[in-house]
Amino acid sequence: MGFEVALAILILLIIVIFWIISFPKRNKDKNKAEISNELPYAVRQMVTELRSGKGLHDVINSIANSNYGLLSHEFSIVIEEIKYGETTERALTNLADRTSSDGLNRIIQQIIGTMNTGGNLSSNLNIIAEDISYDIRIKLKDYSQKLNAFIMIYTFIAILGPVILLIMLMAASTVMGDLVPVNIILIIYIFFFPILVIFMGLLMKKMEPVL
Repeated sequence: MGFEVALAILILLIIVIFWIISFPKRNKDKNKAEISNELPYAVRQMVTELRSGKGLHDVINSIANSNYGLLSHEFSIVIEEIKYGETTERALTNLADRTSSDGLNRIIQQIIGTMNTGGNLSSNLNIIAEDISYDIRIKLKDYSQKLNAFIMIYTFIAILGPVILLIMLMAASTVMGDLVPVNIILIIYIFFFPILVIFMGLLMKKMEPVL
C-alpha cells in the first residue's frame, strides 16, 4: 500500500504546485473576463450619454461611478490620472495596457482616434457595441454546442465509468481470479476518478466564453 499512497500524494502535490504557479495567470484571466462581460453595457451607456451632449470626461466619470465592478474601478483610475496631470490619451492607453482586454482596447483606440481626427464618437462606439453584441451571440451558440457534447463525456466518466469498471472487474475476478490488486482499485476510486472529475469540471469552466 505504501507505493500506491506515495504515488497518490505525489500526484496531489504536483496538482497543488501547478495550481499555485498558474494562479497569477488565472487571476489575470478572471479580471479580463469580468471586464469583457461588463463592457457591452458600459459602451451602451457611453453612447447614450454622448448622444445626450455630455463630454468625454463626464462620460468616463459616469462609467467610473456606475456599477460595472472592475471596469468601473479601472475607469476611476483613468479619472485620477487625468486629475493629476496625465493626458486623456495617455491615461486611456495605460488603461488598455493594464487590462489587456481586446474589446476595451478596441474602444480605447476608437476614442483616441476620434480625439485626434475628429468625428462622431457616439456613432463609432455604437457600431462597436453592435459588433460586441453579435460576437456574444456567436460565442454563446458555439459554447452551447460544445457543452452538449462535453456533458455526455463528463456524465460517462463521472457516473457510468466507475460503475462499468467495477462490474467488469467483478466479472473478471469471478472467472479468472483477482486481476488487479485491491490496493490499486482503491487508489483508482479514491484518487483517480475524483481528480479526473475535478479536472473535467475545471475544463468545463474554462470553456465558458468571455462575453
